[in-house]
Amino acid sequence: MKKLYILMSLVAISASTNAQTNLISNSDFETWTAGVPDSWFIPTSTTVTQGSDINVHGGISSCGITSPAPTGTATSANKTISQTTDIPVTQGVTYVFSGWYLDNTPNAQFKYWNQFRTATADTGTNSLQASAYSTDSPLWQFFTAEGMPNATATVARAGLRTYGTPTANGGIIYFDDIMFYDKSTMSVTEVKDFDNQVKMATVISDFLTIEMPSRATVNIYSTDGKLFSSNRVNSNEAINTQSLSSGVYFVTIQNDFAKTSRKIIKN
Repeated sequence: MKKLYILMSLVAISASTNAQTNLISNSDFETWTAGVPDSWFIPTSTTVTQGSDINVHGGISSCGITSPAPTGTATSANKTISQTTDIPVTQGVTYVFSGWYLDNTPNAQFKYWNQFRTATADTGTNSLQASAYSTDSPLWQFFTAEGMPNATATVARAGLRTYGTPTANGGIIYFDDIMFYDKSTMSVTEVKDFDNQVKMATVISDFLTIEMPSRATVNIYSTDGKLFSSNRVNSNEAINTQSLSSGVYFVTIQNDFAKTSRKIIKN
């Protein structure tokens, strides 16, 4: 029951956060010019790839960053992309940095890396810089963090960073639907609207279909919190549940802004 409580608590937390004003330009990497995504600064030594098909979380495009090999006596190296123009921030305001990444290669790792800065310098570590590396998964994963600007900071440089090591480098990690926003612009009303717009049968057999306002990630869990399946689907797209044993399951439905849950019974 402890696992289930944790699962449902996470759903409740996610359902209370819905950004109204995204400060990231070309956050979904849909527009590219001359091989690089518009509004993103790509260092000359950084290799980016326009993702498509299964390497896309939403829309028709994503951005892949190739992890670098270290040089000289270094044991690791990184490559970071960020917005072309730093984003103005206000002291005392809580900001949220979030997005989706696909790390299904053993030859790369990822850290989100948002710098609070002055006009000329970084102001140090903060809670929008990840302390741990990503781990491999065949599924798109969601990251999120929040925090206030460091003292003297006037702008934020929202970065996505990949790492390589002497024994593992050259892999590509894909990114999509990146957000940076003032937490106070969230709207609980729209989250409730999302919950109301999600409709599905409570008793199913071989397939699960969900009516929802937009493409979303659908996860199916057992009552003790074990993940049985994860699918990125459109509204009313069938999810095969033939392999599930008869019993009770919990389903989470998450789009880029909100998350809700339902209980189902498999015949």
